Amino acid sequence: MKAIWGLILMMAIQAAGLISFSENIGDHMVLQQAPSKSSVFGKLNATSLTDTPPKVTATVIPIGGSPYQVPGRVTNNSNDWIAYLHPTPAGGNYTIAVSCDGCGPNGTETINITDVTFGDVWYCGGQSNMALPLAFTMSRNESMKSIQEGHFNNIRLFQMASNMNPAITWSTVRNTTTLPARHAPNLFFTFSSTCYYFGQELTRLMGVKAPPIGLIHTAFGGSTAAEWTSNKTSSQCGNITMNGASQQWFDQRVMPFSQMSIKGFVWYQGENDM
Repeated sequence: MKAIWGLILMMAIQAAGLISFSENIGDHMVLQQAPSKSSVFGKLNATSLTDTPPKVTATVIPIGGSPYQVPGRVTNNSNDWIAYLHPTPAGGNYTIAVSCDGCGPNGTETINITDVTFGDVWYCGGQSNMALPLAFTMSRNESMKSIQEGHFNNIRLFQMASNMNPAITWSTVRNTTTLPARHAPNLFFTFSSTCYYFGQELTRLMGVKAPPIGLIHTAFGGSTAAEWTSNKTSSQCGNITMNGASQQWFDQRVMPFSQMSIKGFVWYQGENDM
């Protein structure tokens, strides 16, 4: 009986994953190009750790190039890990494999992400002005037609679920035009219009020099400035109203990206409390 329960426990641990990437790290993502030093990061399953201190290693494998390894760092009582990659020029197609020695009874567990490229990463946040889906804009069909004709294929999208938008895991913009959505013809039409049009216009302005562009959208309709800032910061402002919801989007929609290198922020807060 003990052997059976041990097997069940081991299967449960394996199903949960001994090591995992953060939810905002995934296939098809864009990492910030050189001179920035990008990172990949995630969690260790605390129940799977052995007495041996875990050793995390990231292997970066470029298509048609030579792979290299960097050591990871385990922090926060051996539960969080992060690995800093070499500064990398724009473009390329990479697989990034992360292994953990000392995780679980089998010794080593390896996870990987594929079709990763380097370019400029932009974080788009705010309230409904930013969250407004492409479906409600006049240029949506023109933009989709351009994408289907092969334009703007340098743009990749990531979107957190909100009261106005569904979640989109990292995807090329072309793929989002072919994926169905619950309340729209496709996932592309559910993405933030302000965020996408920014990336589209940036690509037009840069022309042939445009790098891969990663657009991260986290806005939440009706949100206040206090929800997007830490309580410590808000308490120093004399004209801001704080309540039980203060800091919630700072914790849930800003901090998960705090270890990610980015090019910059695109913010559209509107007039709710500004």
